[in-house]
Amino acid sequence: MVLTDASVWAKTTFERAQLSDIRRTKRLINLASQLAAHTGKSIVQALDSSAAIEAAYRFVRNDDISAQAIAESGFAATLQASKEFNCLLALEDTTSLEFSHDSVADELGHTTSHKSSRGLQAHSVLLFAPDKQHVVGLIEQQRWARDVNRYGQKKDHAKRAYEDKCQRQSNFDPLTA
Repeated sequence: MVLTDASVWAKTTFERAQLSDIRRTKRLINLASQLAAHTGKSIVQALDSSAAIEAAYRFVRNDDISAQAIAESGFAATLQASKEFNCLLALEDTTSLEFSHDSVADELGHTTSHKSSRGLQAHSVLLFAPDKQHVVGLIEQQRWARDVNRYGQKKDHAKRAYEDKCQRQSNFDPLTA
């Protein structure tokens, strides 16, 4: 099923989100629909009123909302949609997500060779149906932040033990934090 309407996509993707209250799920669907209809725009640019903007920020800051539950809902929707296709490719990519806002700098790791860079790494797996030239959806994603205290160790890689090199530098996951 190819979904072109943002509201249909948002409902299909997030209606299964287990957020402990149906009103939260409805808010998620509404917010996702608005953001999808205005791809590439910030919350402030995508929403049409100050009340909607404040509601979106309250939703994002709510400690009772599990970001992992939101992600799992999306993964489940992709799994369901994938059943319509005979052939799927799993496309993988790791990317750096950089954030410059001071309020999150202490929670994130370095992303580049610049010591001041802050962000996290995301390894995503998209399912793609080549026969239909259609992205089915995101089926998996791992996120992590590098430990800022270990910055610059690459230059000493030949001196460090193999086990030290293979160790994940941080278990930070913004979806569970």
